[in-house]
Parts: sequence; structure tokens; C-alpha cells
Amino acid sequence: PTNPKLRITELKSAILALNKQGLRVNMDAVYNHVSNASSFSQNLIVPNYFFRRDDNGNLTSGSGCGNDVASERPMVRKFIVDSVKYWASEYNLDGFRFDLMGILDVTTMQNVREGLDKIDPSIIVIGEGWNMGGLPEDQRATQVNISKLDGIAAFNDQIRDGIKGSVFNADEKGWATGNTGRRGDVLAGITGNVAYSASVTANWITSDPGQSVNYVEAHDNLTLADKIFSSVNTNATTRSKLHRFASSIALLSQGLPFIHAGQEFERTKGGDDNSYQSSDATNSLKYKQRVTYATTLNYFKGLISLRKAHPAFRMATTNDVKKNLTFLNTSQTVIAYKLNGAGVGDKWGTIVVIHNAGKASASVTLPGGKATRKVVVNGDKAGVATLATLKSITKVSVPAGTTMVVYK
Repeated sequence: PTNPKLRITELKSAILALNKQGLRVNMDAVYNHVSNASSFSQNLIVPNYFFRRDDNGNLTSGSGCGNDVASERPMVRKFIVDSVKYWASEYNLDGFRFDLMGILDVTTMQNVREGLDKIDPSIIVIGEGWNMGGLPEDQRATQVNISKLDGIAAFNDQIRDGIKGSVFNADEKGWATGNTGRRGDVLAGITGNVAYSASVTANWITSDPGQSVNYVEAHDNLTLADKIFSSVNTNATTRSKLHRFASSIALLSQGLPFIHAGQEFERTKGGDDNSYQSSDATNSLKYKQRVTYATTLNYFKGLISLRKAHPAFRMATTNDVKKNLTFLNTSQTVIAYKLNGAGVGDKWGTIVVIHNAGKASASVTLPGGKATRKVVVNGDKAGVATLATLKSITKVSVPAGTTMVVYK
């Protein structure tokens, strides 16, 4: 601690080591508030400039953290943009996740993206686009203003809560866990919240699917395992199955998939839904669970390999999604859709994804008539390898609480 240069070289060394392993490094960027406004360096340099105040001169707290950074002011904006560019160029960071991005203004985030594009256009920028106070709504870097934020993605709470239920109610179920009323939210998320059709209602509209960060679990709120434990009265085996099922919906959706550290081995925090100040006993990663939940771990690996190998799961534009993703007519407990792989250069011509949230097996009629299909996701197995070849079929039977992916 007495040698600040050491901390700099340590961080640079860590980033370099991860890059050499083929891993890119994203940094959490918390510009929206500080720990103590009065003692903050920039406030000491120019008092009362760095933070927003109300008409009575009081610090605003749209973030709930006591002070909101006035990103709309020229020198505050410059501070944010210049420092992000410095992190990217000097430390070789590969991405930034903006905490409570909705507190910041649209222009600042546009300038951040423009600055990073000049350094490396592949640097990723994602953020929490929650609608929070302080600025006129049309100036906030929020979900609803995502069309003004080209090259920036926002966390999609519509598909998150659609799949598992509200994060603000531990007992509430989502579509994957028995609440068919959330089906529409899942449909919207599967498209990446693009302007898909009048029958699929997105709470906010992306310009392209890559602006939707699809997830079911993050550091905030209950982990997925804890949420399922709280909301579904069932045994451990079924909870694991539901965990894989819920995760598969987000991982196969159009957009940008996000996995919370440890989600792949059913991480639990013992029901702690706000663990920022909890001990390591709560927050640490229990790597022995990789063995206990090897089935889930391998399922995640398989879904990632499937997505990575096939561009049909990674369509780049709204037009691609509208032309090449077609929902099939099914019951409320089943979501099924066809991906036209040929339309996006995928070596698999037609892919069908089926999610069965029902309590019994579901028979689903496949598009394209009688044909031979290959199964690559079924039950607790997923990947690019063929699990079964089904000859001259028109229907498939999908087990309860599972996902199936077939192609021809």
C-alpha cells in the first residue's frame, strides 16, 4: 500500500496474464456516485460542480447512494470519457460495465463509445439502463433511450424476470418455473427485444439484438439457485433441472448472453439477496461445487460451444431476426421457434429450439414436414455433437422442464 506504482504494475500484469490465456477483461465502471461527495477530489478542486443538486441546493440521490455525478457538465463528461479511454489504452482493458448507467447522460455515453471505437471497436460497453432520476428522461442513458446508444448494450430485466420471476419478490415464479403469465416477456427477450412484431411486446426496443444483455442471474438479488429454492417447492434434483432449463433460455436467445460467476455450478449465497457487505463465506466461489454439479457445468459448456459455433444464435441485426426467427404455434407452457440458419450463413440449414416449461412431456410439430433431424440439446445434455438422429419425423416429444434443439 505504501508503493502505489506496485498496484499499477500488478493490475497490468494480471490483465496481460488473462489476455495471454485468451480471456478478455471487462471492468466495472462506477461513475454514477462516490463514497463521500464532500471529500471527493474533484469537489475539493471546484466545489459544487461535480454533483447534481436540487433547487434547494441539496445533493440529488437518483441512484439511492446519496450523490449523483453531473455527467452532463462539460468537465465532468471529460473526466469520465478521458478516464475510460485511459483505462482502455494504458491498461488494455477490453470492456466496461457501467454501474447504474441510467444516472449518466446519453451524450456522455455516446462520447465514451466514440472514444473507445478509435482505440479498438471490439471493446465492449454494457450497462445498467434502469430509469433513474436527475435528468430529463430523454437525456438519460436508459433502456428506453437505447436507440441513441449505438454500440452500447443494457441488461434486460424483461427476460430475466420473465424466466424466473421478479427479483423483488423471492417467492414469485417466472415462466420457466410455472407462471405462464410471464411467457410474453420471454418471447420478447428471445428476439433480443428488437421491434419484432405487434404480437411480441418488448418493454423497451433495441436497435439491434446485441444491445440486449440476456441473463437470469447477476451479483445483485438472489442467485438463480436461491431464487428457485425460494419460489419452487421441490427436491434438489428438480431444482438442478430447472436451473439448467432457465439458464438455457437466456443462453440461446438472440443478443448478448451474460453468466454470473458460479452460475454454471449452481452458485448459492444462502439466500442473501444483497451481499455487497457480506463475508467471503457468502460471496466466495465454492469451486468444489464444480464436481457436485458437473452435469450443470457441462451443460453450460455445451450451450456455449453451440452458440459459438453457429451464427444462427448470434444474429447481428433486427432485420436478420425478423426474417430468420419464427415462433411456432404452441401451448402457453411451450415456447418453440425456428432459426433459418441458411439465411445467416450457418452450416445448419434449419434449427428448431423448444423450451417446455410444462409438467409433462410436450409433443411439438416441426416446420418443414417429414424430415430427418439431428438432436444436439436434450434433457441434461447440450453441445454440437449429435445426441440422436430422428429419421423421417414430423414431431418431437420434449421432456418436462427441458430444452431441445434439433436441426436439419
